[in-house]
Amino acid sequence: MSDPLPFGTITILGPGLLGGSLAMAVRAAMPAAAIRLWARREATLQQALDMGIADAACTDPAEAVRGADLVVLATPIGAFRDLAEQIAPSLAPGAIVTDVGSVKNYVHRTTGAWLHEQGHTFIGSHPMAGSEKQGLEAAYPELFRGASIVLTNDHAAPEHTVDRLRQFWELLGGRCYLMESKHHDRTVARISHMPHVLAALCAYSATRGDVRMHDLQSLAATGFRDTTRVCSGSPSMWTDILWENDCAIREILHTCLDDLTELIRLLEIQDKETLHTWLEQARDNRETIIGGQ
Repeated sequence: MSDPLPFGTITILGPGLLGGSLAMAVRAAMPAAAIRLWARREATLQQALDMGIADAACTDPAEAVRGADLVVLATPIGAFRDLAEQIAPSLAPGAIVTDVGSVKNYVHRTTGAWLHEQGHTFIGSHPMAGSEKQGLEAAYPELFRGASIVLTNDHAAPEHTVDRLRQFWELLGGRCYLMESKHHDRTVARISHMPHVLAALCAYSATRGDVRMHDLQSLAATGFRDTTRVCSGSPSMWTDILWENDCAIREILHTCLDDLTELIRLLEIQDKETLHTWLEQARDNRETIIGGQ
């Protein structure tokens, strides 16, 4: 006999890249689970139904969550609190609400705290997976395979409840890590949010000053493309991420500014040996962080 599913009915609010990929992954890994989708646009829901990745879809979030064991907030983070207020009266007893946002402390302080006050269970999730592409058209079922999934339990849900959510993500191929939300935000600021800002800075600064666009276009090669790829993501989404994780982002950007100032100083005083050591340390840091990835 196969093990029981952690959740029999799963509602995903927002079938974009992450929400759509989640529906596809659940369909592939847990075919017996019932999948419900909510979106504001009927055309998006019809597309999901045509793709066979949902058993039901509607534009009323309260109706979408009724009877669900797991509810996943997969909209932009700024919409979470409003959605929480809409769905709270329809949440089933014992239902778990989670999310897929890349900022966790803000979500716990707003949406999670409010749900907890209403007697509902909220546990944060952050799948470290994504793409610069957006929308259901970019979704694919293997997005979470091998991905790190951070779980944040700031409102002290029981261990067995956290284990159900952990099992869910592991069935989709993820590797789960339990972290406190503030520690999560400081960590992702350094390995996700800062790289995006610096990629954007490379693209933003490349055209400043006395340069000819034709020359830039002619000479831009893999280095520029690879370094700046991530900043092709949605500016609206990244504005929200930086805004919602502003303290951690400002902290690491000030560190970056200090390092850039030191790098400029080394060039100004023509200290080639220390420059070499600086670049060597950067290379070693990268290898240490990503290991065999």
